[in-house]
Order: sequence, then C-alpha cells, then structure tokens
Amino acid sequence: MNTYLGKTLAAVALSAMLLATGCVSVEKYNEALAATRRANEKLTVTQNALRDLRKENQKLLTDLQARDGVIGARDKALADLQKSHDKLNDDFKALYAKYQDELARGKTPTPLGPLLPAALDKALSEFAAAHPDLVEYLPKYGMVKLKSDLTFAKGSVDIKVATGDALRKFVTIVNTPAAQNFNIYIAGHTDDIPIRKPATRQRHPDNWYLSVHRAVAVEKILSKAGLAPERIGVMGFSEYHPVAANAPGKKGNEANRRVEIWIVPPDRLLTATSG
Repeated sequence: MNTYLGKTLAAVALSAMLLATGCVSVEKYNEALAATRRANEKLTVTQNALRDLRKENQKLLTDLQARDGVIGARDKALADLQKSHDKLNDDFKALYAKYQDELARGKTPTPLGPLLPAALDKALSEFAAAHPDLVEYLPKYGMVKLKSDLTFAKGSVDIKVATGDALRKFVTIVNTPAAQNFNIYIAGHTDDIPIRKPATRQRHPDNWYLSVHRAVAVEKILSKAGLAPERIGVMGFSEYHPVAANAPGKKGNEANRRVEIWIVPPDRLLTATSG
C-alpha cells in the first residue's frame, strides 16, 4: 500500500514540475495522469483486500473462541461424568466390602431378589412340584418359568391344554390374600432360530413378534381365569436374553424358548399411576 501511495505522490509531483518548467508536452502530461489513476486504482483494490482480510481474520477469531467454549463445556461435562462414575465406583466398593465383612462373620447377606410371603412361596413351590415338566419356580427372583416347547407348538402361540390347566391353577394361587397385592409381569423369550415359514411370518414377522405374542397368549389365559388386567404387564425380549448358549449356525436352544411370569411387589410397578 505504501509503495502505491509513494508512486502516486511522485507522479503528481513530477507532473507539477514538468508543467511548471514548461518542458513537457500535453501527451506526456496525460500519460503521467493515467499512471496516477492506475496507481490510485491499485491502491483502492489493495485497501479493499486489506479490509476483507481483517474481516476474515476477525471471523476466524470469533469461530475459534466459540470452539474453545464448546470444548470447555464438553470438558466440564466429561469431568462431571467422571466424578459420578468415581462416586458410583466408591459406593460399589463400600457395599462389596460390607458384603465380604458379613460373609467373614458368618452372616447370610439379604437376598437381592424379592421375598414373597411364606404362604405364597409355599404355594408356588407346590405348584411347580405338581407340574415339573411344564413349570420351574425360582424363589430367589419370585418368578415362574414356563418351558415353551411344552407350552406352544413350534412357531405357534396356541397354548397346549395341559399348560392352560396349569395356568388356571396359577391364577387361583396369585388371587389368594397372600398374593392379591402383587403384580404379574409376563415376559416372552425365543432362541435365535429365524422365522422362515411364510405362513408363520405372516402372523409373527420375527422373533420380537413371536416373543410378545406368546406372552400375550399367556395373558389371555390368565385374564380369562380371573386375574385382574390392571395387575398384568406383558413384554417380549426376542432372542436377546438367553439363559443358555444357542447352537452354532442359528440352531437355537430349547432352554431359551420360554415364558417367564414374574410376581412383582406393588411398589415395583413399572409404570407411574395417578395413585
């Protein structure tokens, strides 16, 4: 910019000198004026470019400050998450140390699963003993497991007669005073064998549908037998919660084809109600 300004001033001064001495022609004078105009034009272009560069530089600085702000916020969030993680880890270590201390002193820790009333626990144990081929009772979890291969035909949600009779007996148990405040959650599970038959796929497009549809089929039996609908929850887990390894090549495992019925204390209802 200074170079162009110097040239402009020099051209103007030269023109004045030449005119003053009278030793220059009009043609030379015009050439000097043209050179001055060109120098001024270049000066203007240079000044505009410099202004644009300053604006761009300011924009880059603003963007950089904004990015620094985002990085700072992320760093703070990460620090907060790490702090929460550390606290949870410390709480777990303290709880585990307490657990080990209880074991060392010969005490039995309190079970993590729900504790059913003694009368209900006894009735469910007797119920499972009376139907060993159909039902398994897991008192630690407050759960009755139906073996799906004996409950349903392959790829079907039609409950077999023997299982229907057992489910109706189950309803009489959970409608007793010892159990009437408990909720009943029904969870369907499958193995990893894909549904291939076109007729079956029309009713159950995949294992998600099949697991839910089987749970609903059990719910229908329980409801018709007198279990109040507001006590019931239905869900399906497809193939994603196996209790045993499936055979290679998506060949499944009958242990994973099951329906679980959970007897859940009223304070562990999975939905919020107006009550």
